[in-house]
Amino acid sequence: MTNDINNSAFVYSVNLLRLLLKMQLITQEEYERILEISAAHYGTEKIYV
Repeated sequence: MTNDINNSAFVYSVNLLRLLLKMQLITQEEYERILEISAAHYGTEKIYV
């Protein structure tokens, strides 16, 4: 159950990051860096973006 919640939260954060990137509010480098931090926080083992 906890893993499902973490996976959902990670996907939500990735979609928000994509929106910020599309709006050019963050750079590609920032996107990738935040993505790695978010993956570590939510315990994501594989990232398919």
